[in-house]
Amino acid sequence: MKSSTSTLSRLILSNESTTEGRFQVVCIPRVRRRGRANKDVQNAVYAYVRAIRALGRTKINTAEVADALSIPIAEVNGALSSLKKRGVKALNG
Repeated sequence: MKSSTSTLSRLILSNESTTEGRFQVVCIPRVRRRGRANKDVQNAVYAYVRAIRALGRTKINTAEVADALSIPIAEVNGALSSLKKRGVKALNG
């Protein structure tokens, strides 16, 4: 095992063991976002915005989108940022 692997920063050494002189290694799992989940959120936000536009509305806020899709506002903001990078333009209403 290489000493430069990323798991070394997630290990905790503990001397709380039943056998004296030994230690216990506990690995803390790292939380990562799945790429597919982000893509699904992006698609859902885009579909919702398109539906709102189709109804003739020109203004919408992220809290409304988050509430409608039952996702955190931070995820809506991230999805909107990604959509802007992909060329989806905001309406100036």
